[in-house]
Amino acid sequence: MGPQGGDFVMLMRAKLVPRRVRTEARFRGADPWNGNVPADLSIEAYYFVPEHVREVPCPCPWGDTPAYALHSGVDGAERFLPDALSHLWKTGKVAAEDLPGLLREMEPDLAQTDFQPVLGAPPGRRMTAVLVLLLISIVGVLLTWPRGGGSFTWPALLCGAALAGGILGALLTFPPYFSLWSRRYRQLVWASERLRRPHLRPG
Repeated sequence: MGPQGGDFVMLMRAKLVPRRVRTEARFRGADPWNGNVPADLSIEAYYFVPEHVREVPCPCPWGDTPAYALHSGVDGAERFLPDALSHLWKTGKVAAEDLPGLLREMEPDLAQTDFQPVLGAPPGRRMTAVLVLLLISIVGVLLTWPRGGGSFTWPALLCGAALAGGILGALLTFPPYFSLWSRRYRQLVWASERLRRPHLRPG
C-alpha cells in the first residue's frame, strides 16, 4: 500500500493512517495480480488522518487531496495508485479498466514519493511560505534600500536578511519539488504512450 496525502513529508512524520471515505467507481476488468482473471474492481478514495480518527470530517483538515486505491474482489487487496495514474484517470485520459494493467507494470519502478499528490494539488505549505517570504522581502528591500549613497537602516538590513533567508529556502525547497514534477511528467508520458500503441496496451 503506497502513502498519499496533501503534504507527504508531514503526513509520514505524523504517522497518519489511511481511512476510506468513499467508492469513486466500480468496473469489471482483468486482475493482473491474479492471473488476469475477470474481477469486480473498484476505485476507493482515502484520506490520511491521525490514527485516533475513525470518521473523516469534510473538508478533511489534514489534506484536501485524496489518495486513490484499486480494490480487487478476487483477493480483497487494495493497491494505491501513484499520482500520475490518479491524475490521468481523474482528467479522463485513462479509463478505469486500463488502470490495473498500467499499475501492475509500473509497480517495480515506483518510489515512495510517487504517491504524493502533486498534479492538480495546491502547493504545499512550505512552498507557499517560501514564495510569500520572497515576495515580501523583495518589496521590503526595494522600499528600504538606501539611495544616493545613504547609510543602511535597520529596516533595510532586516529586509536583506529576509531576502537571503527566502533565497536559501527556495534553494532547499524548489529542486525537490520540481524533481517530483519531472518524474511525474515522465510517468504521464509513459502511460499515455503505452495506451496509444494497441500492441502495448496492458492486459
